[in-house]
Amino acid sequence: MKFCKVKEQALSQLTKQSILQYIQSMDLSISNKLPREELLAQELGVSRITVRSALNELASEGIIFRKQGKGTFVNQQALGMNVVFNPIGDLRDVIANSGYEVKTEVLSTNKRLATDDEAKKLQLDNNEEVFIVERMFYANEMPAIYCVDRIPVKIVKENFLQNCLDMSIYKYFSEFLKRTIIWDKVELSTITNQELSSLTDYFKCEQITSFLNCDIINFDNNDEPVFYANEYVDTKFIHYQLIRQKKY
Repeated sequence: MKFCKVKEQALSQLTKQSILQYIQSMDLSISNKLPREELLAQELGVSRITVRSALNELASEGIIFRKQGKGTFVNQQALGMNVVFNPIGDLRDVIANSGYEVKTEVLSTNKRLATDDEAKKLQLDNNEEVFIVERMFYANEMPAIYCVDRIPVKIVKENFLQNCLDMSIYKYFSEFLKRTIIWDKVELSTITNQELSSLTDYFKCEQITSFLNCDIINFDNNDEPVFYANEYVDTKFIHYQLIRQKKY
């Protein structure tokens, strides 16, 4: 097994990806123990501080765990999880990783004044506008996730609706606006099609049905809120998984 050198120093995300690639190449039936930090740093061509930062992130995600005085180990249970809640990728990847064929459909697009709630979450003045994009993500032709994105007009170009519809919104921000979405704030709840009647038509409900509602504010590399989304998830298809560290 060999490591791939990290060419750009001090980038813990690249270091993290290289460590993940190494983990995927390991024969865990023989050993799930990782090399020491100093050896990882040497093999990857980065500082121990960078390696420690990457390992801390992997530990927070449950991918690895540490034993006092014994070393760092791969959590084999975590590697078996197909759809994790943190970190989460594009919704197309979420559906594909759940084992389904993916299809997307743009249901509607428009531009309007932000509501009071949207303005508060996106730190906008009350007279500012947002683009609204509604999409349905299908799993094997069945509606699986209904998504509503709200993007401030002031931070995107006027041709936004023409450019973003066929790509991930994260890719749009990165490629067109040079603003990378780094983190998000998520509030989880459940909602029924009785509470939000439009879900009945979107998901073709024949009875009262509950959905997971992910209320998400996305922040860029300047810690500014750049878009606000609601994702309504049919948990018959998508099962998010999360490994949590215990406080006690």
